[in-house]
Amino acid sequence: MNVLSYVHVFMCRHNDLAWNVRKFLHNKLHSFNLSQDLTQEKPWKKSPFSHTDLPRLRRGMVAAQFWSVYVPCEAQYLNTVQLLLEQIDVVKRMIAASPRDTVLVTSSSGIKEEFKRGRVASLMGVEGGHGLGSSMGVLRSLYDLGVRYVTLTHKCHTPWAECSERGGHPPNTRGLTPYGKAMIREMNRLGLIIDASHASARTAKDVLRTTRAPVVFSHSAARAICRIDRNIPDDILSSLAENGGIVMVSFYNEFLTCGKRAEIKDVIDHINHIRTMAGVDYVGIGAGYDGFNSTPRGLEDVSKYPELFAELLQDPSWSLQDLKKLAGLNLLRVFSRVEQVREDLALEKVSEEIIPIHDIDNRWPCRYKFASLEDTRT
Repeated sequence: MNVLSYVHVFMCRHNDLAWNVRKFLHNKLHSFNLSQDLTQEKPWKKSPFSHTDLPRLRRGMVAAQFWSVYVPCEAQYLNTVQLLLEQIDVVKRMIAASPRDTVLVTSSSGIKEEFKRGRVASLMGVEGGHGLGSSMGVLRSLYDLGVRYVTLTHKCHTPWAECSERGGHPPNTRGLTPYGKAMIREMNRLGLIIDASHASARTAKDVLRTTRAPVVFSHSAARAICRIDRNIPDDILSSLAENGGIVMVSFYNEFLTCGKRAEIKDVIDHINHIRTMAGVDYVGIGAGYDGFNSTPRGLEDVSKYPELFAELLQDPSWSLQDLKKLAGLNLLRVFSRVEQVREDLALEKVSEEIIPIHDIDNRWPCRYKFASLEDTRT
């Protein structure tokens, strides 16, 4: 596989290790170090959800990893923001404990600089807009803490965005509410990457109509191959080039084959379909390791990325330059463009919009209720 060195760098969008640290260790890191070989450590070596550590990231030729900052939908309208801050804290401590191997970065240039230094660039993304507490102030604070992308929904609707899952409380709207669109504009102003994985097709289309920056789908697959609502339909794939965004392919078997088993060729089928519908500039690797318990055969953990590219190298329709785009250059382009939009909007005013009370009142009774502006006027 020496030819793989020409692919240069793998940038992986989505990894749920931090939530496993919460589940297994209650965020206590005294017995945990990301630089350890976790295949030899309890409880990791016996867990089907454990796919990641720095030794395996090195073997997988990974230069940049986005760590998912996730809290469950069940926490929405409760202590969601507290849990989210605790997950940011544990990700930062996890990274800081291995300074020779990885460092937190917050820019596209930081990824390139750490690649030159030989360290894995670590980045943070919030998985699930329910973690924002429907607050512009929380959104801005998360950016200040180093978060660089937000997944708009998870398996639950937020008061301002519809997810792709069926059941549960009905959404306030089909797609984005006006406040949701204001959230998108504020993310553009801040320079936060907008992630539409988990969002409904209606939400994704509203996002594409509203945003001024490219959008990512951080861990999704093609609905034409596996017909589930969680995957992306062809009409959205076909419109992606106009936005300049990227679909990063999930490795979750049930997204790939709609079944319990999958192989490398199934991942390649989704990559090739997205390439056909959107173009080679708009596809990447999302994976989703540590967030599922069944992986494609041949892609059992983060060390196996070279196996995927070894298969693609045998396909004459993939040039080395195209494989570099798939491996990371496409995502770097999106990140850089999001940063450029932030610069373009530097003179825009901070959004002071507040979510309409009718969007949350019946679902969030246990909260401090401020007087309305009308009540405070004399």
